[in-house]
Amino acid sequence: MPMKKQGIALVTALVAVLLLAGISALIVTRTLSELRHSRDDYSIVRALMLARGGANATGALMASQVREKLREVVKQLADTSSPWAFGEDTGQGYPEPASTASDLQQVAATLQQKVDAIVCTFSPKPDGSTGVVRIRLYFTNSACGKPLPRGVQLGTPRFVSGTPRTGAGASSSQTYALPFILVSEGSFGPYRRNIVIQGEYRFVIGRASFAKYALFTNVHSLRNGTNVWFTNRTLFDGPVHTNNYFKFYRKPWFGGEVTSAGCRNPGNERCLGTFRYGARFYGEGFIKDVNMQPDAQHPSYTNDYGTHAPEFTNGVDWRASFIPLPINNNIQKQAAKSMGLYFPRTISDLKLYTGVQDNVKYQYIIVKTYNSRGKQVTRKYRYSQGGFLERWNPRLKKWMPVLKNGQPYVFNGVIFTEKGIQSVHGPSRSNPEDPATAGPALADFAAITIAASNTIRITGDLKYENPPCSDAPRRDADGNVIPAKCDNLSAKNVLGVYSQNGDVLIGRNAPVDIHIDGVLMSARGVVQVEDFRWIQPKGHVYLTGGIIEYYYGAFGTFNAETGRFVSGYGRKFTYDKRMALGLAPPFFPTTSLDDVTSVTLFSYGQREQVY
Repeated sequence: MPMKKQGIALVTALVAVLLLAGISALIVTRTLSELRHSRDDYSIVRALMLARGGANATGALMASQVREKLREVVKQLADTSSPWAFGEDTGQGYPEPASTASDLQQVAATLQQKVDAIVCTFSPKPDGSTGVVRIRLYFTNSACGKPLPRGVQLGTPRFVSGTPRTGAGASSSQTYALPFILVSEGSFGPYRRNIVIQGEYRFVIGRASFAKYALFTNVHSLRNGTNVWFTNRTLFDGPVHTNNYFKFYRKPWFGGEVTSAGCRNPGNERCLGTFRYGARFYGEGFIKDVNMQPDAQHPSYTNDYGTHAPEFTNGVDWRASFIPLPINNNIQKQAAKSMGLYFPRTISDLKLYTGVQDNVKYQYIIVKTYNSRGKQVTRKYRYSQGGFLERWNPRLKKWMPVLKNGQPYVFNGVIFTEKGIQSVHGPSRSNPEDPATAGPALADFAAITIAASNTIRITGDLKYENPPCSDAPRRDADGNVIPAKCDNLSAKNVLGVYSQNGDVLIGRNAPVDIHIDGVLMSARGVVQVEDFRWIQPKGHVYLTGGIIEYYYGAFGTFNAETGRFVSGYGRKFTYDKRMALGLAPPFFPTTSLDDVTSVTLFSYGQREQVY
């Protein structure tokens, strides 16, 4: 019996060992399987996240680089003489659908080529990621050399809304839509996930605002005919245009598109002479675009005066359209009479500033002008972010709503005078030598256009509370250009200063290193420093915005041998890149050319495809 019991015990032990081994093997197998599934799930999720991140990044791309390519195509293909930019007129307040679709399909085909050059090599992903992101953006049935995904079709391009051009008054906006399909593929190891988004790329076409230019001249010389040369000191980081032609010395730098119409004798509304396409190079005379060496996009000439090779980092067009300046300021006048501030007489002083009362931020406008008896009177206005305009009542000592037809109204931002403005400025500096001690002229929500028939004189700093840029473009010690830092392009405050028949002057008594945030425009004169030849050097004009003028305006003089200023101001200009994105001061003058003023993405659906 003892031996038998021992045998049973041994068998029982062996069975237990085998059972435990089986259970352990099962646990190990299950654990390995779970680990494998866990790794699979992790990789799948990573691939999906990469695909979604690629889709989001492409959406941002469509609002920036793709938008700029669309602008180029619209300028090329839009019909500027028809009531509609695209499509034939029906006479019923909308373009004929079939012809609109046909015109827009041509837009899509031209745009697709430009988009492929941007998107096909675009691979957004987090730093250090071992995954891969591939993007295709379809406006036609093929993108990046590949057809549309199975089961997906593009819709028909169409007119969305808008009114026909009548040839009178302000140009109406028109909205069109291009169907698109975005395919974003994320890969992580052997796993791929594909996000497909279908929607419409809607764009609004209107007459382009003159605010989009960093510099615009009708005649590219001083008012007395003196030549204006772009030199090593020239640093423009936005679009530059002249109806005339440019003159280059050494190595000026342009960060935006450069265009010239080549008109020898620009008039108010059209070219009064012949066209001469090209530019002057110091010591070389005028060279036609077809004769430029090594080519028209990269001209370079070396002679006894050095090498003259302007840097066109965003392209140059020597045969651009002639763009007439406005012949009147009726639009601004009517806007001021409607829901703005209208003054029939000279404004002696206009002050803008922001302040807080009862925890509410206001934009203040203080206007000194003259009444019918010739007596100077002061009017004080303010509005908050809601826009309703109020006026100070000195008799009641309280702020009262400004009424139109017996009702309060939202201020449209236009301040207009039939005459001129002797002084425009923001808050005074606490330290006259330090521009940082001047408070903001415009609240972060304020959008204002100051318009006058005659000369406007800026006598003090005009600063945004929320500036879009923090410095100006400059050259380093090696001569390389460091672009301006403009990383606040969502800022809303914007200012325009516009004279129709006079000049926009920076007053002879303006402070040193004056700071001006805004777009300055003179349709028949110049934007320049008053008495620039006779005042002592006063540092620089720090302008964030742009200048549009009939003649090129002078700011100062300097010694060509030493490079030191002799009189007036130097220039430290920064282009406000928000203007290229469609922002403009309210009712600011527009050109006769079509432009894309805004774009919007509408998504109709999203789905995930698994490979």
